[in-house]
Amino acid sequence: MEAIWLYQFRLIVIGDSTVGKSCLIRRFTEGRFAQVSDPTVGVDFFSRLVEIEPGKRIKLQIWDTAGQERFSIQGL
Repeated sequence: MEAIWLYQFRLIVIGDSTVGKSCLIRRFTEGRFAQVSDPTVGVDFFSRLVEIEPGKRIKLQIWDTAGQERFSIQGL
């Protein structure tokens, strides 16, 4: 049985509040911009399979943080 993907990567997107992190991630994963976007509370999770070569796929798990102090590098 062949694996669905070869590698899996986890990405965490951090940045200030209301700069468009969620909109960009939604565009990348769903192919569209949202007409209305609610603020992220805590962390949202998205994923997408990307074909890097014919028959070779990677899975991206993208974590969208709320832009709050506790999710910043300084808060670590």
